[in-house]
Amino acid sequence: MWLMSLTDWQTWDPFVDALRRSAPPGTDVSEFVGSVGRGAWQGTYLDDGDADVRRDHYRTLAREAARTGGPGPKAALDDALREIAALTPDTPQHVRVAAAARPDDDVVELFALPSAVVSGPVAPVLEVVLEPGALPAQYHATIVPPSSAAVAPSADPDAVARVIAERMPDAVGATPDEIAAAEADLSGARLPDEVRALYATAGSGNLRLPPEEGWFGGFEIVPLRGSFLREAFLPAARFSTWTADAGTFAPEDPSGRVQPAIGSPLWFPVGTDGAGNVYAADLAPGVNGYVGQVVLLDHEMRAGAVYRAASLAALLVGREESSARPEQGPGPVAPGLDRLDQRSGLDQRREPDQPAEFLNLDPAGWAERLDAGTVPDTLKAAGLVPDPARPPALSATITVANRLLDLRGLEPIAVNRVTRPESKGLLDRIFDR
Repeated sequence: MWLMSLTDWQTWDPFVDALRRSAPPGTDVSEFVGSVGRGAWQGTYLDDGDADVRRDHYRTLAREAARTGGPGPKAALDDALREIAALTPDTPQHVRVAAAARPDDDVVELFALPSAVVSGPVAPVLEVVLEPGALPAQYHATIVPPSSAAVAPSADPDAVARVIAERMPDAVGATPDEIAAAEADLSGARLPDEVRALYATAGSGNLRLPPEEGWFGGFEIVPLRGSFLREAFLPAARFSTWTADAGTFAPEDPSGRVQPAIGSPLWFPVGTDGAGNVYAADLAPGVNGYVGQVVLLDHEMRAGAVYRAASLAALLVGREESSARPEQGPGPVAPGLDRLDQRSGLDQRREPDQPAEFLNLDPAGWAERLDAGTVPDTLKAAGLVPDPARPPALSATITVANRLLDLRGLEPIAVNRVTRPESKGLLDRIFDR
């Protein structure tokens, strides 16, 4: 049996026709821009370049469908996309589908993105990474313990060991060699005695404390080896895209107990609440903090750690904990730092003489810089202004992206155009020509 592929027009024909039929009255060109594959699809519908027109049109059709019991306005589109998605089980295919007023002008464009091009949920080309593997400067910042750092008066290794032994009588502790190996990964930092006591008593397992309202209830111990949580909050793991994170900075602790950082191996995970958040022993506290104090690494925060208790003993025995979740935000602008020009799309802090690492411009803005030769040599990534409501024309975005890639000698975006076959006349069909 002949199987269709994504490069066959017949694969796309039902979707193109459904796209045309579903367009608001008077539309010249309707588009779907997004990705299809792995049994799913996502993207943006545009009618003459506008996303809002179809949305308003669909509200009317949806109300009518609810009244009559008929299919919703996207039923035919979803049915057609479901068939296409079944043909791409491994890797999502980035695509632009255009249904014109004249069927002969219909086109499907398939995009092969090189590794330097990052796509977004509704933008096949979100940004171009001009320096492979590069991260914003603040993601490379490190923290070290202040010279005056000391353990808290409440620190009590024996109390930590006693609580764990009482609540986890069947636990097996980590060996001294396993604890020493974990410490060796800390580049010279030493594990606090409370952390050593915890792991010497129980190398893993669920520490449950008596449930009392407003008090700390325990955590699942993070093993010294083999847990993804040991790296989940390091700077590189917290980074998503330049577009999202070029302006991400750790919030300042107003009490000076926790140093501001995107992440650090010196926030040593000891437990997890099972919801993706981690309790860590802070080996590099702020000037007003204590070595070994407990901080929370919140999976909903893109940077920083939040103070929870002065010591493990204070958390497990005194059971100190704030029940309120920390407010998430970029933090105050530190002295000597400025915000960049908002017209460039940036909202980040930097030293006044720090070279530009990232700019986020529309295709016209990039074309102007490329023509003038004013793309900064220091640029590590280039954003292309994602706007779900009014995205720039994809053809213009790809042209600019390829010019940026060429500037650094990187592989371009490849475009494969699939068009409707020409209709054959009677004589052509008879003689198969």
